[in-house]
Amino acid sequence: MPGMIVVNKREVVKRNISWQNLTTDQQQYTQQWRSKFGSVTFNLLGYDFPCYGVNEKGLFLVELYLEETSKVYNPMQPNMFWAQWIQYQLDNYKSVKEVIEHLNDGPNIDWWPNAAGSHFFLTDAKGNSATIALLNGKYTVLTNKEMPMPLLCNNQYHEDLDASKKFDFLGGSEKFNFSQSKNWEDRYTRAYYMLNKYNYDEKPVDYAWNVLNSIHPGEWQTVIDTKKMNLYFRSDLKKEVKTIDMTKLNFDKNAVVKYLDIHTDETGIVNDHFQNLTIAKNSEYVEKGFPIGYDNKEFGSSNVFEKLKENIVNFFQNILPES
Repeated sequence: MPGMIVVNKREVVKRNISWQNLTTDQQQYTQQWRSKFGSVTFNLLGYDFPCYGVNEKGLFLVELYLEETSKVYNPMQPNMFWAQWIQYQLDNYKSVKEVIEHLNDGPNIDWWPNAAGSHFFLTDAKGNSATIALLNGKYTVLTNKEMPMPLLCNNQYHEDLDASKKFDFLGGSEKFNFSQSKNWEDRYTRAYYMLNKYNYDEKPVDYAWNVLNSIHPGEWQTVIDTKKMNLYFRSDLKKEVKTIDMTKLNFDKNAVVKYLDIHTDETGIVNDHFQNLTIAKNSEYVEKGFPIGYDNKEFGSSNVFEKLKENIVNFFQNILPES
């Protein structure tokens, strides 16, 4: 899965972009904002459209596919493509509490047409966590108090939790055999089991990688230390872990937007290997990423996709240099 890691700046003026804005000539925008915080994001779909990321205050947000997702619509709020909605949260808020408080007065999430959506997992630098699902036309939020373990996969939280409660380590009658339960559907229970055994004398970053190594992780894997503000990542193609020291990144409004390919060959601390993100380079990731993200074979050769690529160039021409 192609993708890039983007260093997003503070004090950038942006506007909401809906699916209609992306794919038609309709270019009316109803919301503008100025990014308050810099962030590092992992983007399949090009600039401003991340799958997940963390801002300089330690707010982390990730989306995970959820079949039952519905649309939450407030006629007083603008529509915003789901990936930009993630960036919007990282641009504007520094804590889990702030994100939750502004859900209902924030933009409506605009999903892919004719496709299910996602639920979200978020944490902050103070150790707070929450999940946000869109179910039956409403936001369903679980915070630390409702989650025995801050952990999310691709089912609704309580479905996975209830399935795990049958095992002995959670008080059930069935013995959990960690060495044999290695299927995709065992991911939540395996991760819960390992996190439940975590000894706080152990190194948390190393232990986090042990957890990821013990389940079926995504094609990109990331561990974020929000105390040191170090970000560690790898991909299925380039399995050696790399490090980004977020304290040494330039999020200033006068800085150039930087990117690094997710499958970089560089190793160790990779801060110095970020390159300037241009319209032309961004278009390469848009060309590769959208058909994969949409999971629609016809989309990549459609007139709609041609319009989308043209529109994205226009959206960001005042933010990104041409070449």
